[in-house]
Amino acid sequence: MSRPHGFFFPAFGDDAGFTLLEGLVAIALLAGTMTAIFALVGSILSSANNVGRSNKTVQLTFNALEVMTIVNPMEQGSGQIDLGDYTVRWTSAARTAIADGVGYPVGSSLYQVALYDTDVRIEQQPGAPLAEFRLRQVGYRRVREPPPPFRGIPGLSDRTR
Repeated sequence: MSRPHGFFFPAFGDDAGFTLLEGLVAIALLAGTMTAIFALVGSILSSANNVGRSNKTVQLTFNALEVMTIVNPMEQGSGQIDLGDYTVRWTSAARTAIADGVGYPVGSSLYQVALYDTDVRIEQQPGAPLAEFRLRQVGYRRVREPPPPFRGIPGLSDRTR
């Protein structure tokens, strides 16, 4: 039985291949899949960018914490340190009253101490903060001179004069 040639029947018999409709369906499926893949890649790149910014903020905060170890808030209540690419600024406020330190084994130490709340701000340009945090620090100030060595020991204090 022979088949008629026409619009619905291929002219070349039972040759395998894609019809125009199958090709369009394949292109539509490919386009939908590629759209989803591009959205996923965009989301991954955005997340990687956020992680990079977060890591930079953590590194800046660690650097500022290290810098603040040299700051004595009792002696310098506010200030700034320029670190090249950015500046660390701080202001301190006493949290406790200034008190004499305790000497060992008894008596007062050579220092007065107090606890301070220090607000630290890391800026790349003035007014543009990169990170901010609050730090609790001990402030200290030397207020007494040490006693002479061997004071009060019979026989030794006479020899040191």
